[in-house]
Amino acid sequence: MAAAPPPGYIPPQFQDPRATRLAEKTRKWHQGRQHSFQGRANVPVQNNRFGEKRKHGFVEAEKAEMPREHLAKIMTDHGDMSSKKFRHDKRAYLGALKYMPHAVMKLLENMPMPWEQVREVPVLYHMTGAITFVNEIPRVIEPLFIAQWATVWIACRR
Repeated sequence: MAAAPPPGYIPPQFQDPRATRLAEKTRKWHQGRQHSFQGRANVPVQNNRFGEKRKHGFVEAEKAEMPREHLAKIMTDHGDMSSKKFRHDKRAYLGALKYMPHAVMKLLENMPMPWEQVREVPVLYHMTGAITFVNEIPRVIEPLFIAQWATVWIACRR
């Protein structure tokens, strides 16, 4: 007497070849090997590719935030870019132009609301001062946000 097939078993004549190929790729992925078209069999384990980055066994700690005076000094020093001191940084400034729309969008979405006096946000900036990003995503519960705007709207109408 033959054993019953396992649950979910599909006989080979009814299997989709694309689904079996996808299942094989998934199995190889979870096994830790990535299928390669060059025919290489020993491709690095996925944990090495996507896991925690280590250099000589040392995990780099998260960078500490710099004081706001540090950013203010970069802004004042780089006000006039025509001096010869910055001639080597011009390439970084040209490359940063590509990210300027994103920087402006982050600045606008973190603007203080009418009911806030001041909003302090963490920033991320290039060491040459080429570009600065607001490094925060505003998170507000939608009903609360609507209620705050409604209150401001009524106050302004008066």
